[in-house]
Amino acid sequence: MWYNKFTFFDRQDGLIEVPTDSYLSKYLTEEEVKLYPDIKKLYPEFLDNDKLIIPKELTLTIELRELLKYSNGGGIINCDREFGYFSLQDIRYYYFAYGFPKWTPYFLPIAFNGGGKFYAYDFRDLIDIKIVAVSSGDLDYESSVVIGVTLEEVLSKTTNIEDELDLLYQRPKPTENEKRATEIYNELKELENNKNSGQIDLKTYLETKRKLENEITQTNKSSR
Repeated sequence: MWYNKFTFFDRQDGLIEVPTDSYLSKYLTEEEVKLYPDIKKLYPEFLDNDKLIIPKELTLTIELRELLKYSNGGGIINCDREFGYFSLQDIRYYYFAYGFPKWTPYFLPIAFNGGGKFYAYDFRDLIDIKIVAVSSGDLDYESSVVIGVTLEEVLSKTTNIEDELDLLYQRPKPTENEKRATEIYNELKELENNKNSGQIDLKTYLETKRKLENEITQTNKSSR
């Protein structure tokens, strides 16, 4: 099997009975509501079946089914890449407890990295299902990053998935023109304050303002 080459730091009994394809997309059962009372506290709207919509696309992939049959929940480590994956029941819990139906209904959480970042399947395109990393504190499609297509590919990498999320949020360094434009806007603001407080006369204000505005026009042109 594909997972045999990986190191398990946690292994449980394997999943004996594989559920139907609709298991992950069904409504919360009364038993689950009692078992996980925090879901009712955090997202009471999830108990209203008339309004709750769970995508039918959410299913167990073949590779995840194979992994759960080997160990129903557990942990795989590959250098800095930690994959603490959920049992079948816990997948349901994390999906509801963290508000996935509300924020990212087509994401199915399957594991944590050990630092609050989810590994999740993205089922928005069934022809091209991907595995993404997304922060538990910022569930949003735009805040996720694709980290692979298969679990074997994802777990063969040795870096923490936080590094890939950091690249998503990393802002490019401003160019010299952008730096100067920011300085000019600040100078214009200070100039306005000096005029209003009577520190400079009107003639000086107008001359300096015109000079700065001409400079920022030239700066913006050269940046295009």
